[in-house]
Amino acid sequence: MKNFLILFPFMLIACSDKQKENMEKTTEKETEIYFTRNIDNNTDDSQSIKNTEITTNNNDWKGSYKISTKANSQYDNNETNVLYSITVESDQKAILSIGAEHVEDYWCEGEYHLIKEDNTLHAKGKCDQDDVDDFYLKNENKKYYIRSKRFTNRDWQELKKE
Repeated sequence: MKNFLILFPFMLIACSDKQKENMEKTTEKETEIYFTRNIDNNTDDSQSIKNTEITTNNNDWKGSYKISTKANSQYDNNETNVLYSITVESDQKAILSIGAEHVEDYWCEGEYHLIKEDNTLHAKGKCDQDDVDDFYLKNENKKYYIRSKRFTNRDWQELKKE
């Protein structure tokens, strides 16, 4: 009677039952099942199961957001209206489009690198000589907020999710 070790790896993906506003987290479970099989009489001698649970954040931020707010113009340093349209493509990348009257006010639009800092995302783009053009995002109580030194109001302002 010879004993053999047979390895069966399985990947199971379990999603939360509550799917509110596409903001649920996905949990992946990687399960390896080891069987020791008695080949002569086809019975299981022993079975051990090893579970390794890996929890990943399914980027709650993915999507598009907008805010219309006041900012200091790069053109003449007067207060002006700007429209920030932000598309978060992943937990590391966002695209910023800026609607403004003067070209100097939307010069810094484009791709931004996202860095997680505590419960906020810090967005750094091509105008990164200082942090004036950076912006910060946070999600609190199912509402999305933005803050930037470019804005006249430097407090957290609510974003509209599209």
